[in-house]
Amino acid sequence: MSADLLSNNKPAWVQLYEARRPRPPQRTRPRGRPPRVTPRKATVFHLTDGERKELDAWQNRLSPLLGRKVSLGETAGILARIASARLKETSQDVTFESLADLARALVEG
Repeated sequence: MSADLLSNNKPAWVQLYEARRPRPPQRTRPRGRPPRVTPRKATVFHLTDGERKELDAWQNRLSPLLGRKVSLGETAGILARIASARLKETSQDVTFESLADLARALVEG
């Protein structure tokens, strides 16, 4: 029995009945994983071995920085955001003729 039940002046049998009284239900979360902070969408894509190795290397670089295992999707998303920011700061309204031109602009600035 809790201390507050024993400390009052009620007879023991009353305290026992009160102890059996159903308590208000505790607010519980639904079962399973909690919802994600940011909504995510499942996407399927195919990678070559070289592309997968590059993403794995970036995943291994990013995980210690965030203090947790970063998913492959998060890694691709982070890299895409970095590339977009880099493109925005290096060449505002430039149209590229080839992938090589785009890569050069991102790497060289």
